[in-house]
Amino acid sequence: MAFATITDITEYEPDVLNFGIPSFADAITKAQADVERYLRVNWWPSQQIGRFDITIVGINVEMDTIKLTDSQFTRAAVYCALGYYIYPRLSKFEPTMDVFQMKLDYYKKMYAEEIDMVIRDGVEYDLDSNGIVTDAEKTPQYFLRLKR
Repeated sequence: MAFATITDITEYEPDVLNFGIPSFADAITKAQADVERYLRVNWWPSQQIGRFDITIVGINVEMDTIKLTDSQFTRAAVYCALGYYIYPRLSKFEPTMDVFQMKLDYYKKMYAEEIDMVIRDGVEYDLDSNGIVTDAEKTPQYFLRLKR
């Protein structure tokens, strides 16, 4: 399953395939891996409190990416691919910023904002693997609040 495709990328940047690089499949794959890693580091540990006793041997406490709702991360994956992988390939990184440098800075900022908003809104994770994400499986992440 993929969070984003080249079609999703061209919805945001229609001309991206007109600059001499025929495929950005590797950029999309890397962006998805980055989004998944971000979730494993910044969201998943907060979900483990009270769900599993990590002292019991054999309990799997790793995040299963198959249980995520892919469409929830499409925009984040697009922004990540554009900001970290696609526009850096196109930029010349000269002392005066070119349009690609400006765009990569913009998309990096947008990626950070989008992934934060997804986590704050509530990551859809099908914990019981029944194919339906219930409200209980989409818990918003509240910051600066005591969680007991």
